[in-house]
Amino acid sequence: MPFTSRRAALKAFGIGTFGLGLPAAEAKTHKAAKPVQWAKTFDGQRKADLGNGSFLNPVLAGDHPDPAILKDGADYYMTFSSFEAYPGCTIWHSKDLVNWQPITAALIKNIGAVWAVSLEKCNGRYFLYIPTKQTSPGTKTSIYVISADKITGPWSEPVDLDMPHHIDPCHFQGTDGSRWLFLSGGDCVRLSADGLTRLGEPEHVYDPWHYPDEWDVEGFSPEGPKVYRHGPYYYIIAAVGGTAGPPTGHMVIAARSKNLAGPYENHPRNPLVRTTSTNEKWWSRGHASLIEGPAGDWWSLYHGYENGYWTLGRQALLAPVTWNQDGWFDIGGGDLSKPLPKPK
Repeated sequence: MPFTSRRAALKAFGIGTFGLGLPAAEAKTHKAAKPVQWAKTFDGQRKADLGNGSFLNPVLAGDHPDPAILKDGADYYMTFSSFEAYPGCTIWHSKDLVNWQPITAALIKNIGAVWAVSLEKCNGRYFLYIPTKQTSPGTKTSIYVISADKITGPWSEPVDLDMPHHIDPCHFQGTDGSRWLFLSGGDCVRLSADGLTRLGEPEHVYDPWHYPDEWDVEGFSPEGPKVYRHGPYYYIIAAVGGTAGPPTGHMVIAARSKNLAGPYENHPRNPLVRTTSTNEKWWSRGHASLIEGPAGDWWSLYHGYENGYWTLGRQALLAPVTWNQDGWFDIGGGDLSKPLPKPK
C-alpha cells in the first residue's frame, strides 16, 4: 500500500496549483448571500458560534487536519496532526462541539513528523497513538503511544510500537475488553491489556469501497480509519482518494460488520462526504470521526481546504449525522457553506 502519498503530493505540488488557486474559469470562490459578521476567538480566528443558536464552519479555523475526538462524560477533547511542530498534539476542550479552547500539548519529545493520531480513554487512562515519519537523527518512522492519568498530563514518554508500514492508527476496545489498533489499508493489530505493546503482526480485515475509475482523485490510499460500536454492528469510517490532490479527490466512506474482524459490508450510499465541484466552499473533505453530541444527537468532525484559501491548510469542520432505520448513518450539512443549528 502506498505509504507517503499525501505528503509526497504536498511536496510535488508545493504551493503550485492549489496555493495560487485554480484559474477563474475553472473555479469560482463561493459567495454567501449575506456576508457573515464573524466574531473572533481568543486567538483572533473566526468564531464558528454565531450567537443565535447556529454556527458556521469551520469550528476550528486554520490548519487543523485529521481531527481525533474523544467524548469524556460532558467534555469533548480533540487533537490533530501536528507534523514537525513541537510541543505537538495540542489538545482542545469543548462542551458543545462548536467552541474550543486549547488546554495542553501532550507530546514534548521530538519523535518525528506527527500524522493522524488516535485519542482515547481506556480503563480510566488517556492514550494517544501517534504515527510518525522520520525527519531528523533520533526520530523514526513508526507508531508510538503516550498515556496519562489526566487529560492535562503529565503525559508519559513515547513507547515505540515498531510499526513502520502503517499510518493513522485508531484504538478500539472490544466488548470482551480486548484492545486493537485499526490501521491504514484496512489492517488491524491486537494490543496488550495495557495498550503499550502490539501482539503479533497486523492482519487485513477490511476491503474499503472503491470509487468509480473516472473520478478525479489523487490515488486510492485508504487511510484514517475510525471504529465504532452502535447497536449490533461495528462501523468503520475511512478516507480514500488522497488528501492533497484534486479538490474532488478526498472523501468519506463507511462499512459495517457484526464481527470486529469482519467481513465488512460497504455502506450503500458511499461516499458519505465528497466535494463534487470546484465551486463548493470546502474542497477535499474527508478524514471523518463520529461523536455523540451533548443531547444524544450525532455529529461528524472532518477536515477540508477552504476554496480560495488553500494555504490555510485543512480546517476542522462539523456536520450533523442521522442514524436511519436501515441501521446506516448519513452525514448531512450539504457543502457546509451555510449556518447550521448548533448541537442541542
